[in-house]
Amino acid sequence: MISAKDSAYHPNDPTEWRWTETTPLIFSVPEARVLGNLYVASRPNLGVALSSIAIGQGICRQAYEIDFSDAQMHLPAPKVFTGYELENGLRVDVTDAPHEYRFRYAYKGGDECSLDLTFRGIHRPFDCEDPAENPLLEKPEGHAYDSRLGDQWGNRSAGATHPSGHFNTLGRTTGELILRGKRYDVDCYDCMDHSWSRRTEVSRRAVAYLSACFGPDYGLHMAVPLDLVDGETVYEQLRFGFVVDNGETFGLISAEIGGSTTDMLPMACWVSATDVRGQVHRFSGAAIAGHPYDNFNPSHIAFQCLMRWQTEDGRVGHSELANIFGREFLHARLSRSARLAA
Repeated sequence: MISAKDSAYHPNDPTEWRWTETTPLIFSVPEARVLGNLYVASRPNLGVALSSIAIGQGICRQAYEIDFSDAQMHLPAPKVFTGYELENGLRVDVTDAPHEYRFRYAYKGGDECSLDLTFRGIHRPFDCEDPAENPLLEKPEGHAYDSRLGDQWGNRSAGATHPSGHFNTLGRTTGELILRGKRYDVDCYDCMDHSWSRRTEVSRRAVAYLSACFGPDYGLHMAVPLDLVDGETVYEQLRFGFVVDNGETFGLISAEIGGSTTDMLPMACWVSATDVRGQVHRFSGAAIAGHPYDNFNPSHIAFQCLMRWQTEDGRVGHSELANIFGREFLHARLSRSARLAA
């Protein structure tokens, strides 16, 4: 179970230089077709952090079409993870741990971008590593080692000696964004999370993070490994997931996901997911914005889209679907040399 202390750095072996703690936030302005990301990955034992801000409007098929990007590596790592300011101008404050955060940013290179956003969770954060919350951990296939995923996924059966954790929270983000001289009011629902683990950046992995948020009372989040079959993206077995229903959280036990992509971007998607109560949740979505987010991590590319989701009974919501591919995963399947070898 997640508690307030899980917003802070976690105890770890100080000689483990790979120890990493992350905080991403996804936000959007659906009426303007704007999708934004804030990302921090800190390696406190090395004393360095990576931070990336990316904001795109509409469908951007190429990374150079994104409206704004500021990705910096080897920033001094924050001394504490609950209130800090990085050298790139991003300030993060945990205002009510573990479910309320404030993010402020002003681009130091000019006045192209600034923001002031507050995230408030609509439920208690979901603990992916707690069998009482994630029912898939009770099944052998639910936590079997998968070399594509890397140890940041807490592959327990691999014999890892370092603790790992990961919580996800659906919530409401409000505030303002100023992008190249234009001001936007931000009022959206999506997911933020915090992970901590010994992290080897395995670029053979591929995984989708899907959030479908329909308001303060209802939403789903799930993680699903991916494959490429004949160049098409295929969603595999559910890794973990949950539904928020009027403030209560219920783990998912299965999910079927299908969809279509253009230039790897997920343009359409349908989902049928079943929770521990046996309740089935069905919805579909179409992209209204998206871009290849290729500088939040040097070893990965997130082909992410802001989806307009609709349930069977007509409820509409807007939140992100990100298909995240390790670069070697892609190169081994799509590069000229790999195709010739095959």
